[in-house]
Order: sequence, then C-alpha cells, then structure tokens
Amino acid sequence: MKSTNPLFSAIQSAGMDMVSGLMVGMPGHVVAYNPDNQRAQVECGIQRRMNDGEVQTLPLLVNVPVRFSGSSGWSVFHELPAGTEGYIHFSQRSVDAWLDMGGPAPPVGPEMFSASDAFFSPGYRSLKTAIPDLPTSGMGMSNRDGSVRIHLMDSGITLTVGDTSLTLSESGMTYNGQKFTNAGETDLNGRTQVTQGGLAVGNIEFESHVHGGVDRGSGNTDGPQ
Repeated sequence: MKSTNPLFSAIQSAGMDMVSGLMVGMPGHVVAYNPDNQRAQVECGIQRRMNDGEVQTLPLLVNVPVRFSGSSGWSVFHELPAGTEGYIHFSQRSVDAWLDMGGPAPPVGPEMFSASDAFFSPGYRSLKTAIPDLPTSGMGMSNRDGSVRIHLMDSGITLTVGDTSLTLSESGMTYNGQKFTNAGETDLNGRTQVTQGGLAVGNIEFESHVHGGVDRGSGNTDGPQ
C-alpha cells in the first residue's frame, strides 16, 4: 500500500531502488562452458523491468564457477552444453580472491550481492527442459530419453544401453543382449549350463560335434581327457 506521507514515500522508494540493485538469485542457462577450469558464461533467465516499464535482458555473466558434486578426491561429472538450465546464486561478498586461492580470503572490494560474484548450479529446470518419464524410485543416471541408464534400487542395480541390460540383485546377475564379448580370461567356479543357442569352442560346435574313424560297440568311452 502506498503511503500518503511524502517522507515515508521517499524512504520507501529509496529502499526499493537499493534492493532492486541487489543480485540474490535467479534461474539462468549456460551460454558457453570451459571444462578446464569449470567456469561458464551464464545468461540470467529473468529480465529486469526498468522505471519506464521496459524489460531488458541482463548482461551476460562471465567466469562463473559451476557446481559439480564431490570431494577433493572424487567428483560427479557430466556434460554442460549451451542451454543447460540451472540456478544462479550471488555471493554476499566479493569472491575474486577466494576463486584464485581458496579461503579464508579477504573480499577485494566493498560490493555485496554483485553480478560479478555469481555461482551456477545446473539441474533446476523450466517446463521447456523437464525430464520425460523420470523414474520415481531409487536413484540413478540417465540420458534424456532413458536409452542409457544406471538405476539403483533396493532390489538391485540395472544398467541399460538400448535393448541391452545388465541387472545385479541378491539372486545373481542377469544379462540380456544380442552379444557378450570378453577379451580376457574367464574363470567359472560353479556349474555352467547352456539351455539355448548351443556352445562353441573355436570352430567346434558341441551340439553337432561328432568323431569319425570309430568302431561302434555297446560300451561307453572313457571320461574326458
């Protein structure tokens, strides 16, 4: 409600002007990304309304640190193409010195909540980039259409690539795919049973393999040697 007191109105207007210049946080998206230092150029997703009613897109934010979860020894990584949406946070104090050498570090200037002290957290999405058919159980990683996915649930882990899948559970491992290739050695310490498709070693098909030059009789051969 607008006050009829001229002094109060002036103070209120001055306060609004001061607050409107602060950069606290807003959505945005990546314009360009440098993987060598994990810095991005980011465009703010909310325009600024000027005093004359016109709206303007804010200047591009540069050298913005991007958040990747992890520790000093491990990290979760992912691509960051142009258009990736997220949320822009603005630091209460200047972060220039901290970005160069870590902290504690002194602020290099008096500015507060400045556009030059931004951080970007990818993952916040508008409806334009909402993830279709996102699973609601467990956790995992997936490409947008779900054709490549790692899904961890209480029942086990499933790795899917197109029509091929590998599932690990308490009962064992299940592989479902067109072909399995092992370029190294395989040790089998339990019973192996081939129920469909046959078995070949080199050029020998066990299902149809026979020996020639033998005399048939009523006895059995010795065991394998």
